[in-house]
Amino acid sequence: MLLAVFPIGVAVGAARLPLLMPDDFESLNLVAWRVEEGVPDPANPLLEPEMPWDSGGIMAHGTVLHDPMDGLWKAWQVSTPGEARLDGLKTEHEHQRRLTYLESKDGVHWVRPELPFVSWPGHERTNIIFDLDSGGTAVYASVLIDAANKDWPYEMFVMRAPLYGGMKENKVGHLPGPTERLGTYRYRSRDGKAWQLMEGPIHPAVGGGGDVSYVYRDAAGSYYSYFKAYPALREGDRIITYDNNPRGGLRSVARRSSPDGSQWGDERLVLARDWRDPDYAQFLEICPVSVEGGYIALINYYDASIQTMSLQMAASRDGIRWWRPDRRPALPNPPLGDYGGGMIWQMHQPIVENGKMHVYYAGSEGLHGEIFDTRFEPRIEVGNETVIGYQTPTLPFNTALCRATWEFDRLYALVSSVGGITLGEAVTRSGPPLVGRLIVNTLVKDGGSLRAELLDATGQPCPGFALEDCVPVTGDQRRTAFAWRGGAVAPAEAAKIRFVLHRALLYGYAWDEAQID
Repeated sequence: MLLAVFPIGVAVGAARLPLLMPDDFESLNLVAWRVEEGVPDPANPLLEPEMPWDSGGIMAHGTVLHDPMDGLWKAWQVSTPGEARLDGLKTEHEHQRRLTYLESKDGVHWVRPELPFVSWPGHERTNIIFDLDSGGTAVYASVLIDAANKDWPYEMFVMRAPLYGGMKENKVGHLPGPTERLGTYRYRSRDGKAWQLMEGPIHPAVGGGGDVSYVYRDAAGSYYSYFKAYPALREGDRIITYDNNPRGGLRSVARRSSPDGSQWGDERLVLARDWRDPDYAQFLEICPVSVEGGYIALINYYDASIQTMSLQMAASRDGIRWWRPDRRPALPNPPLGDYGGGMIWQMHQPIVENGKMHVYYAGSEGLHGEIFDTRFEPRIEVGNETVIGYQTPTLPFNTALCRATWEFDRLYALVSSVGGITLGEAVTRSGPPLVGRLIVNTLVKDGGSLRAELLDATGQPCPGFALEDCVPVTGDQRRTAFAWRGGAVAPAEAAKIRFVLHRALLYGYAWDEAQID
């Protein structure tokens, strides 16, 4: 069964070494974690607002994938009409979100196919899939593909809001509307364009009753949802007064699972602000992809103090306990007014191909909520500026489709926390027997080196495999094997590795019994 969904393993060739995480090591001395930043595509923005139904934003909350059925790149995402003027605190954009369809032959140049489903004044055909009269506003379309299912290869979970979208009757197609503001509905399709409503609203709510939810399916057919949650405030938790936060809580991410996509449970909080985060940090989305040994994800980091959103890198062994190597952005915001300068809303999942990881996102020109609008009272004096002192509505998301790319085998690395001539050390935990040759993915700067010694279970160097016996690794080496005076194959008593880093970046390591060139 071929599934273009999380959390299947990704075939990326021999270059990608297993996931590197802190639990690999029993001790870390003068080392820290470096996260690589994604490189914005030189063609960004890939698609800008142009049509009257998307003049207010091509705004993500959906899926981009490279379809294994026909080789096309496809997007199911939300579009909104623009609002030239805002009447005080009233905005209409959240009530006007329509699901639209995009295609591309190369993932860079995108078009709006003219579909027969929804017309617009002056446009008999549009790329709109769901109009408001089919069930109100539509957000967070999770599209999953099973190429082995010849009848219905495309499946979609999407959040609909009939009353929130202005409908008089609380219905989604032939099914009842949600009891809360938004409900999750299940669709299927033969071609990814014409969709048949199958189920909904799904109870208990896939997305926990909130307005952010992405659904994933594994190779065994089970489903997972990562969604925005508002856990109870803890002692000392602080909420920014002028943040747009109607629930008055800390935006966090929870997870639910389902054996069949219909019955959901096992809710767990998986990402929330911790002691390393500032008190304005909040989170909205986890969008993962599987790797050998676990999962890599980009998470939406929301800065409530300045109303911006960037992406941080995260990793997990089980998809539940997430670890962030660094709290600096893996995809930072450009200056305000550029696409992405306000918010970066990522699509359903990263796409891994040919050793690259592509993350598609809607980059907004503006902020999440108003901060400096002095027309309103009360006001708060902060330093030498005035900000408004109450929660404001979410501002329109004037966005364009963009993407950023990472080297998939070099997302983050262990490095010296001092640099220069100061050495960093990392000792691995004892585990299965160390068999074969030690291979590493490393980038060593000029004048530096990466060395390793093999230790026995008591922590003593194995004869012939001590640090002074090691041939230092230098240069840019994505997959190279260590050698010592004692040879290149680990002795039987080897139980641990002691890495010594001098101006070196360690992206990964593994044991390989095969011959390494």
